[in-house]
Amino acid sequence: MALDLPTLFIITVFVSAVAGLMLLLSWLQNRGVRALAMWGAAFIMGSVGVALVFARSEIPDVWSIAIANAIVAAAYGTLWCGVRSFEDRPTSLAFALAGATVWLVACQFQAFYVSPVARTSLMAAIVITYSVLSAWELWRGRAEGLMSRWPLIVLLLVHAAIFLIRIPLAGSLPLAAGASHAIHIDWWTFVVFETVFFSISIAYLFGGLTRDRVVRRHEHASLIDPLTGVSNRRAFLARGEKLLQRSRFDRRPSVLLLIDLDKFKAINDGYGHHAGDQVLVAFCRVAVAAIRPGDLFGRLGGEEFACLLPGSPLDGGLEVAERIRRNFEDTSLKVGGDTVSATVSIGVVLSANQDQDLAALLMEADRALYRAKAGGRNRVEHAPAQSTAHFEGASVAPA
Repeated sequence: MALDLPTLFIITVFVSAVAGLMLLLSWLQNRGVRALAMWGAAFIMGSVGVALVFARSEIPDVWSIAIANAIVAAAYGTLWCGVRSFEDRPTSLAFALAGATVWLVACQFQAFYVSPVARTSLMAAIVITYSVLSAWELWRGRAEGLMSRWPLIVLLLVHAAIFLIRIPLAGSLPLAAGASHAIHIDWWTFVVFETVFFSISIAYLFGGLTRDRVVRRHEHASLIDPLTGVSNRRAFLARGEKLLQRSRFDRRPSVLLLIDLDKFKAINDGYGHHAGDQVLVAFCRVAVAAIRPGDLFGRLGGEEFACLLPGSPLDGGLEVAERIRRNFEDTSLKVGGDTVSATVSIGVVLSANQDQDLAALLMEADRALYRAKAGGRNRVEHAPAQSTAHFEGASVAPA
């Protein structure tokens, strides 16, 4: 089968350049993601390098061999830098250019420069190194949970493996001046089309990975209170209902704490809203430190908070509530030259009824909280105990 080499090279250059421009366009729309700019630059650099290789019969060898391949090596180094930047890890310009530097140094040796196999072997080593390192960086960040990482990892590793095919083909590509541009080697067809496929696929996957992260972070931000960093009302109600359902399914009771800071308006009026914000943040630190990893804590609004203790008996919930109240009472903050102290009142309710949902528990806890406020504040009150016979025989984890 005759292979039209000029056409394939033009396709390769065009596809790589377009992929780079698409990534740069994505970066212009998401300026905070520097990795997109690096990936876009890498693809454009690669297209320039391939174009110089193809122009070998028209330009001096120093440009089509030494400079062209140095640009390609730098492109793969830039690709690796982009992955490092995406993973919020420090990037190294020196390491990104290390492959290009090694290549240029090797080209100073005549024995290397005149050997197509030696040149192709070194370039393959450089590309494989950067591709494997890029896949490694993506694998290290797998805990983020973005499934679009895995196709990228596989694609980079497969691309690295396929690059080995170019070594035995090194002497068969007729790019010297006056050489025919039609060859009869099916492997070169495969190599060129793999390069085109790699450019299209990896550019699309990099863009998809970025979009997935942006969506994930927006979703996370929509469920977090921006001041305190704990769950907001929406997240607390949604996750709390699921935890209650699970506890009911396991025939285990749960305890809900409804917490309100005492005389918080006086703190805001007397010391300013900045001091009030500091008090809220300090309280959240105290409360989160007093509960178990599987418990749910959130800010319902203003100075009102809630805590759900799944699988806890009433005594355990009261113990946690008292610990939060006592620890916060002992906490003081320095605001300017003043010391700000605050207390909390807590209403506690036990979920001992299969028909109780989170809204019903919040209403009962609110009545208990009202009694705590009416009783002098800085205290814990619980709703009247209900029968827990429904949960008899079930194991209850201590709070």
